[in-house]
Amino acid sequence: MGFDKSYKVKKNQRRKRKSAKEKMHLFEQGKLPHDKLPSLSKRMLSRKHRTQKAAA
Repeated sequence: MGFDKSYKVKKNQRRKRKSAKEKMHLFEQGKLPHDKLPSLSKRMLSRKHRTQKAAA
């Protein structure tokens, strides 16, 4: 039971991350405004900008 539960949770999180990445990609292409992004996408975007800034 415990394994099934954790598997379902992982699957759900994976699905959420995947859709958030897709929305982030649409935003970077200019097809989606920033205020329409889900909060997870905004967090991913800020993390991406932070790493790019640190690398430069």
